[in-house]
Amino acid sequence: MRYEIDQDTFAISIFEDGQEIPFQYQPHYPNGDSFDSFEEAESWAVAAVAAHSPEVNFYAPDGKNHEPKQKINYNARAQLMERLGITEEEVKLLLLEQ
Repeated sequence: MRYEIDQDTFAISIFEDGQEIPFQYQPHYPNGDSFDSFEEAESWAVAAVAAHSPEVNFYAPDGKNHEPKQKINYNARAQLMERLGITEEEVKLLLLEQ
């Protein structure tokens, strides 16, 4: 996986290896905050590419000065639900009561 950054706009294009068409085009942070420098865009691009690895537990930040959100490990969640003997519907009910 590789990325390219437009020198003028700081827009990021992310490509699968060997592909010429990007699978992701990111002209700014996901929340709409702008990339104000090449370095800022590159930092986000490195985090975004890394987030595609199963070993990485966080996504790239949603916005400027935001903390990265942790990925949900659905396998671990399913295993915990099975051990506890609860269903997805019960989890949703518990979350609504917070």
